[in-house]
Amino acid sequence: AAPARPASPTIYLVNVPNAPQSVVVAAQVTGVDPRGDVIATQAGSEVLGGNFLSRINTDLRETKGWSYGAGGSFTLNRNGVPYALTAPVQSDRTGDSIIAVKAQLSDILGAKGVTGEELSRLVSNNVNTLPGRFETSNAVLQAMLSNSLLGRPDDYQEQLAARYRALNQAGIDTALRGAIDPNAFTWLVVGDAAKVKPQLEKVGYPVQVIEPK
Repeated sequence: AAPARPASPTIYLVNVPNAPQSVVVAAQVTGVDPRGDVIATQAGSEVLGGNFLSRINTDLRETKGWSYGAGGSFTLNRNGVPYALTAPVQSDRTGDSIIAVKAQLSDILGAKGVTGEELSRLVSNNVNTLPGRFETSNAVLQAMLSNSLLGRPDDYQEQLAARYRALNQAGIDTALRGAIDPNAFTWLVVGDAAKVKPQLEKVGYPVQVIEPK
């Protein structure tokens, strides 16, 4: 079972005077079962922040130009599955970047779920890259260790192509909305508090400043 989530989001601001950029991290422990069927959940994560063409990276890097790269993913551990978003951004756009990420979360978890184009792209990408993912001995060993850790059958990787092709928009939307709570994130910002804190006030979350010793 996932630990209790915070009652409301809080931003922890670690002060690094004169930092030229800020690093924004938002994370939560989810209720996703690492031994269950996580294909649809991970597919939704890919659309949101899991690759170069994800919504968050496209918005912050390609459209707005505030970050060199931003995104997020689930981490499958034996006893829990955290989800984390990371966005190194230019200092003067720290607050705006958080607001933009919140908007992307609201969209994909609300009325603007996965599109047909996004579904087609993620299925094609995952199926076509399967051979390359297991072309080395180390990659095969890591797959075997992952199967053992998460209780998967030995032929799990052989099943992936068919399981990716069976995905649909509604299933991905349902899985992602059941996994991520947009109000359960804890936010960490590392940056120049003198520049950043005034920006964070418009985000709408309480801000706690941490001074490194």
